[in-house]
Amino acid sequence: MAEKKYAPSVFDPIFKVTKNAAGQVQVELSTEVQGLNIYYSFDNSFPDKFYPEYKEPLIVPKDASNLKVITYRNGKPIGRMTTMPVSELKKRAGIK
Repeated sequence: MAEKKYAPSVFDPIFKVTKNAAGQVQVELSTEVQGLNIYYSFDNSFPDKFYPEYKEPLIVPKDASNLKVITYRNGKPIGRMTTMPVSELKKRAGIK
């Protein structure tokens, strides 16, 4: 049986952004395809499997300018590197 072909976008993380009770930007990440690992960075470096793995909602650090994320499957990158500016995260959370 042949492996299914997906559009590359199905491997990209989905961002759910809210403002928490303390007024901070909180980010929840998920993927359409199950079984992927999501790695992230807030320091403008390119995350890989040696960076923190997403396990629970993230609080955006005050000094961060971008959130970069990438998905892996079986230890290999499968998604595209996604850069989300903190300004966009704030806008999505309703924070000016």
